[in-house]
Amino acid sequence: MNVAPIEGKLFFDWAVAGLSPDLDGLESGELPKGAVQGQNGFGKAGYEICPPQGQEETYVFALYAIPERLSPAKGFEPHRLREEALAAAGHAGLLAASYGRG
Repeated sequence: MNVAPIEGKLFFDWAVAGLSPDLDGLESGELPKGAVQGQNGFGKAGYEICPPQGQEETYVFALYAIPERLSPAKGFEPHRLREEALAAAGHAGLLAASYGRG
């Protein structure tokens, strides 16, 4: 999610579900087995992380450890899945990171 809301809503630059708890990294351009992408803030499946030239953006990565399997379909709506995951997990792990283009 981008920390700067767009039109008053959380903006999802990338939404991915079904990541294994054993995963220790993501290969560039590839989704791990069992993972599925949802819609980003532009309504597309995939990521759109690219601030304008000379600017920096800050993103928040949210991770939910849930005791049950949710079954989002390809192209899922991330706001809805976020609510379902938070209700199932009770809390989320958050990591903020900034990215800029020189």
